[in-house]
Amino acid sequence: MRRMRRLGDDPIERRSIGLLALALSMLVGLPLLVGAVMPPAPSVTTMPKELSQMLDPIAPGGDDASVGRPAPVPSADLSTEPLSTEALVGAEPPTRPATATQTLEVRDEPPPRGERSIGVPTLRSSDPGWTAQRLEIPALGINVSVALAGSTADELFPPHGGAYILRSSSQPGRGTNSYIFAHAMPDLFKPLWWAQAGQQVIVTMSDGQQLGYRITAIIPDVPCPDATKPKPANLPPALANATHCDLSWTLPTPDERISLQTSQGFNRNYGELVIIAEPDWRR
Repeated sequence: MRRMRRLGDDPIERRSIGLLALALSMLVGLPLLVGAVMPPAPSVTTMPKELSQMLDPIAPGGDDASVGRPAPVPSADLSTEPLSTEALVGAEPPTRPATATQTLEVRDEPPPRGERSIGVPTLRSSDPGWTAQRLEIPALGINVSVALAGSTADELFPPHGGAYILRSSSQPGRGTNSYIFAHAMPDLFKPLWWAQAGQQVIVTMSDGQQLGYRITAIIPDVPCPDATKPKPANLPPALANATHCDLSWTLPTPDERISLQTSQGFNRNYGELVIIAEPDWRR
């Protein structure tokens, strides 16, 4: 009689059964292994409200307060509806923290830019060698050399190297009018266009002395027409109708003064600007 075959008689079956048993044993032992290496979850304890407020004094004192964090904002406050104008107007402004009162020291205003204290000069009116060398107007940034004009041509169209004294006029410090002119260029006399009464004028003489003056008069539109050039349109009547130069500002005067002259445009038909300055030492 043929013997019945049992499970496991075949070597291949025995090996498969062994592998299956090993796998089952590993699955059964895995929870034990995980429980051995993972620490237990910490238990949640509630901190007393008094201690919470002591550690975080700004936390709200209600039942919903938590350490270091304010109570949740009600959902109604999270609305995206725009605020009405009445709500904005009626809202109280935030209170600013109090600040200590500051005491500021108020001082006298500083003198105008670059002005200097000029003393009473020792005039050398009879010395022909006592001549002007430099002219400054600190408030306007003018600082130019001064010389006597060398010729009639220089007086009609002066060189660009500085300011010049009219030959029929006088040197400063002689008790009369000194007529000084220069081109309307930024580094020469063009800043005179912005001159104001009271600004200081300083003339340095050949011996180093400085004569201090103050602007006392500003005379625009002094005519001195040039027939060789066309007159521009829209000139004021004093210039449009002029037929000769007004030389009155070049004449001698009974008192000390300097008269500064520059042009108002591209040629003489635009008119001349004359600035009068009188001595500080006689005030």
